[in-house]
Amino acid sequence: MKSPIIKISLCLVCSISVVVVLFAISREKTHKDNGFYRLFPPHPVTRAKAIDLKFNSYYFAGNDDDVVYLSNTTAPLHLLSVRLPDLDTTHIQLTVANGKNLKFRRNTKVQILPPYFYITDGVTPRLLRGTLGEWHAQPFMYDSAFFSTAIPIGPKSFVMRSISSKTKSYVLGKETAEYPYFKLVPGLLEKQIDGIFCTDGMLEYNQDISKLIYLYYYRNQYIVMDSTLNLVYRENTIDTNTIAKIKTAEISSKNSNTMAAPPFLVNGKMATYENKLLVMSNLMAKNESRKIFTEASVIDVYNLKNREYELSFYIYPYKDHKLSNFIITDKYFMALHDNYLVIYDNHLNLFNKK
Repeated sequence: MKSPIIKISLCLVCSISVVVVLFAISREKTHKDNGFYRLFPPHPVTRAKAIDLKFNSYYFAGNDDDVVYLSNTTAPLHLLSVRLPDLDTTHIQLTVANGKNLKFRRNTKVQILPPYFYITDGVTPRLLRGTLGEWHAQPFMYDSAFFSTAIPIGPKSFVMRSISSKTKSYVLGKETAEYPYFKLVPGLLEKQIDGIFCTDGMLEYNQDISKLIYLYYYRNQYIVMDSTLNLVYRENTIDTNTIAKIKTAEISSKNSNTMAAPPFLVNGKMATYENKLLVMSNLMAKNESRKIFTEASVIDVYNLKNREYELSFYIYPYKDHKLSNFIITDKYFMALHDNYLVIYDNHLNLFNKK
């Protein structure tokens, strides 16, 4: 009787040991010497003010001059405007045409592109638009294309990420109010493994230079495109992870794939303004302190005009909460630390390379 119990106990101990070792290896990969260096000039951004939002479910919807707007994943039609730099807040309730017949889920997203605000839902799918200050949204263009990401780039123009029915991979496309309404542009997102997780990433529109940027999560590359989705260039971030380190598994009952192991995240969040791209990196450089890197969040700054890395800076925790998301303007670096909105003065233009 004792022999089977001993065997089972040994198997259990071995299994736990394997998990612990794999976790340690994964952590070491993130915090090891990754063979690149960062430049840290003094005070590119300086903390100015903060406000308690009371909830950690807010996200940045966008900004208009010195007003930043935040929406809420648990209350999709609630908008909070915060005026800078005094941090005066106004709660806004969005209304929707035929709203009583519509359902809004956590994946519903509110986005600001002055003079309009947009409400998007890629599952329904749904595209709604309203005017800032009036806060009433209604259908305004063709909206039958399903998408996982959609960002407005004009009054009646969206860039989207969808799944191709032919390749079953992510593909970027553009939706307008004119026939054929929705057009996919294959080849921009380059498949390495499965075409979904390996091409996953973030899409942003830089209104200052009329360019779109797509940043991969699991590899060191970003793509710059014009407003018609013509490729301008591909460029690498300063780390060396060119291939996505992910492992997928098929779920045959659902005819889909899933992550079979925790992915090796390279890039966390990004923001863009003027000719700059800011990337929150998950990898430690050769010249960084392990202690500081573990405690703080590091932001790398790239120049979209000359395609060069410029500098890096740390954002330290606020009230023990690490940076979770950020946006930036020429005046302010605005950050979310759990339920806190923290405003930093932006001095990055002092470090411009000629």
